[in-house]
Amino acid sequence: MSNSFVQKFMFAKLPIRGAFVVLEDVWQKIQSQNIYPDSIAQVLGELVAANILMTTGIKFKGKIITQIQDSNLFNLIVSECQDNMSIRATAKLVKNMDTAFSYHKCLSSGKLVVSVDSNSDGSIYQSVIALDGENLSETINMYMAQSEQLNSLFILAHTKDKVAGFMIQQLPEKNIELIHEVERIFFLANTLDNEELLNNDIVVLLNRLFNEDDLILFDKIVVNEFCTCSRQKVSKMLRSLGASELERVIEEEGAVKVKCEFCNTEYSFNSADVVHVFMSDITTPSPLDKIH
Repeated sequence: MSNSFVQKFMFAKLPIRGAFVVLEDVWQKIQSQNIYPDSIAQVLGELVAANILMTTGIKFKGKIITQIQDSNLFNLIVSECQDNMSIRATAKLVKNMDTAFSYHKCLSSGKLVVSVDSNSDGSIYQSVIALDGENLSETINMYMAQSEQLNSLFILAHTKDKVAGFMIQQLPEKNIELIHEVERIFFLANTLDNEELLNNDIVVLLNRLFNEDDLILFDKIVVNEFCTCSRQKVSKMLRSLGASELERVIEEEGAVKVKCEFCNTEYSFNSADVVHVFMSDITTPSPLDKIH
């Protein structure tokens, strides 16, 4: 049984919603697919948790992609979460670079890019914000305030074996009489520390923080690690390179090999496979399974 889940809640009498995410087996699987320095692993884990919490708010079929780009220390850290809470994530490091840098150094340069991708109409909404905070939580909070115009509080926590995240958001509300109550809730939530977040059940935490408020707690939603790569998608990508280029690679190296940057699955194509790639109908997957 999975021990990775997200659980949403809301305040019955206040315009505030929230969510809580815990990732254990899913986080361990993501880490196992590549080798990361501790500092990169922490940023990646926190980005995954934040990505899932953001995705709980979308009301359409689609996904949210969060990326940290233009860093002086790595090429890219990226997380992608589907509306069904399927997640995949990876980090691309700079080759031959000294990896003895701190978590805070990882966040000292670059930008956060958040893309909201709707499956229904194909539209993509993208926002960019410079990294500017002591930790990733602060950057996410600034992003929500500037790009989404939502008063939000994200708290993210990471260990080697577990990642957790907590979020509350103020919903649009014109009743100014509730302002002080909303401020009280955010003040109480801000007392939550990482150790409590990692080591306590959500019901225990919510009861401790908001024991004077009526909360509506929704059912847990299982989070799965699932990569969307496939042999069919790789075939379409290879088709754009042209048959002559693929045959040249096969002649020199014996096969065309493509490795997924997320899950590390390797797809291998020989001359017979290349013929299949350039058939007029490539919607039917090759009979060869993906290999690891």
